[in-house]
Amino acid sequence: MEENNNALDGFLKILKEQEEKTINNINQELYADIYKTAEIVDKTENQIEVKEIKNKLIEKFKNINLNQVTDLFIYNQMFFTSNENPLPTPSILCINIGKMFTEQNLHYIATKVYSNDEIEGGCALSFLGYLALLENEGTYIHRDYVLSFIKDNFEGFSQNKKTECVFQLKNYLSDDEIAQQIINDSGITEYILTFSTEEDSSSRPITFKFNNDKIEKSSENLKTKKVESKINEKLELKAPWWQFWKK
Repeated sequence: MEENNNALDGFLKILKEQEEKTINNINQELYADIYKTAEIVDKTENQIEVKEIKNKLIEKFKNINLNQVTDLFIYNQMFFTSNENPLPTPSILCINIGKMFTEQNLHYIATKVYSNDEIEGGCALSFLGYLALLENEGTYIHRDYVLSFIKDNFEGFSQNKKTECVFQLKNYLSDDEIAQQIINDSGITEYILTFSTEEDSSSRPITFKFNNDKIEKSSENLKTKKVESKINEKLELKAPWWQFWKK
């Protein structure tokens, strides 16, 4: 029991250090805009008005470097989620802004999947999954890019990323032929995540190319420093963390 408590204390310390480091890398003015809009959305019951509010936010971001939206999404997911609220409204608004993303913006997210920080990389991969659900006049905007990236690079994902990815695909894209192939080929049937200092949790690209075609990871950072913990789908969650679409 004492060993578990020490592990938990270590994990909380790591999270605190991560938050302090990450907050310095985000555009806090943009985050404030999203956060304030989220508060208004949460208080608005009329869905037509909610749609108008979201569209106004998108207009604000038309002349902004949209890669910053990815950073805001990851920040929010890393530090402001809970079992009761696995995808807060600010994160949903970031996904909505993703309607404007270009392939360059998607490439930026994909580079984040290979972060030395396993949690950050997982948030980036899940962001791509959410973007694959966006539609415009009956056409999925980013699905081709997202599923091609996942299919071609799946074998290089860490085990945790493989598990998270498969269960997200099962819940939202199981009717897609490519997604179903990824699910079937993975052989993953249980939602079990392991965070351990004893295992290499890094991911490596298979076909994905960084801008400079190089992966710059020091050997010191290849292993994400996490406390040992196992999480499975039997936890008392109102819904798995990826099921924001039902909100």
